[in-house]
Amino acid sequence: MTTDTLIHGQARKAAWHKAGVAVEATSASEVASQAGLDWTVSLHDIEAMYVIPETELGNRIPITNKKAVIKTTPFGETSAIGVVGNRYKVFQNAEIFGALDNLIDSGGMRYAAAGEYDGGGKVWMLMETPMEMTIADDPHAAFLLAKTSHDGSSSVIIKPIIERLFCMNQINKIYKGKNKYTYQLSHTTNAELSVSEISNIIQLSYDMANDYTALADLLLSKEASHEHAKNYFKRVFPLPAKVESVPYDMLSLGEKKQYTRATQARETAFNIYAASPTQENIRNTQFGMWQAVIEWADYNAKGKNLALRTISGSSDAIKTRALELLGV
Repeated sequence: MTTDTLIHGQARKAAWHKAGVAVEATSASEVASQAGLDWTVSLHDIEAMYVIPETELGNRIPITNKKAVIKTTPFGETSAIGVVGNRYKVFQNAEIFGALDNLIDSGGMRYAAAGEYDGGGKVWMLMETPMEMTIADDPHAAFLLAKTSHDGSSSVIIKPIIERLFCMNQINKIYKGKNKYTYQLSHTTNAELSVSEISNIIQLSYDMANDYTALADLLLSKEASHEHAKNYFKRVFPLPAKVESVPYDMLSLGEKKQYTRATQARETAFNIYAASPTQENIRNTQFGMWQAVIEWADYNAKGKNLALRTISGSSDAIKTRALELLGV
C-alpha cells in the first residue's frame, strides 16, 4: 500500500509514519523489537524527602496511596514514567499487543507500525485490515489502532481508523458519545484482557467501514455553495458574539488572539475546500466541507506533534463537532 501522497508537490505521510516506526513483522513480539517497545514496566513504592526548615535534617516520608511506574529496557536501563494509584494494574506491551496476534491468523491483517511517546508513558501499535473502500472514486483503507498508557492517563484502547489514502486524512470517530466501535479496558486490579472480545473487534471494523461509507454517500448527495461553506466553517470555529462583531482594535489582547486563531482556521479550511487538489472529486458537497475540517485538523500542525495529535485522538473533537454541525 502507498504510504506517501504528493500534495502541492510535497510528499505527505500518514500520522503513524511520523510518530513511530513502520514494521514488517508477523507477531507482536517482532513488532515490539523493531519499534523499540521490548521493555517492561513495574510498580514501586515511593516516598518524599522532607527537609526540616533551617536545619540539614531530613525525613523520608512514605507515600502509601501511590506507586511509581518504572520502565526497564532489555539493557537494564531504568526510568520513571509515571505515578499511579494503588489499584492500578500494569499491562505489559507484550501482553497488550500480543493479544492481537490471533487477528493476524484469523482476520487477514498485518502489523504496520508502532511507537511510543512521553518517554514510554504512552504506547501504540497499528494493524492494517484487508478492507478497502472506494468513495467518489477515492480509495480508503481501514486500520486497527491499539494504544494504552503506563502513566495512568489512559485505558487500553483498540479501535478502527479509516484513512482517505489520497490525502492521508484520518477518520477516527464518526459520531459523538460512547464509541461503539471501541474495545476499552481500564488499568484496575481486577481487569483482564479478553482475547475473545479483541477477536470480535474485526467485525467492529467492518461495521465502522460500512457506516462511514453510508455516511459519505449521504453527504456527497448534499450540495454546498462557497457561501454555505464559509458559514459552516464559522460554526465549526466559533467566536463569542462580542469578539465576532466588535472592531478588532477594540478587542483585548486575549480576544485578539482568539479572533486570529478562529479566523485563520476558517480561512485555511475554506482554502482547502475551495482550492486543494484533495477536494477535486468532492468539492461543492457537504462531504467535502467535512473532509476540509479533517484535513485542517490532521495537517494544521507540524511533524511529530501533529502525528501524536492524530494517534492520541486529541483532534477527534473538532472532527466530530464538524460532522454534527452537518445534522447527521
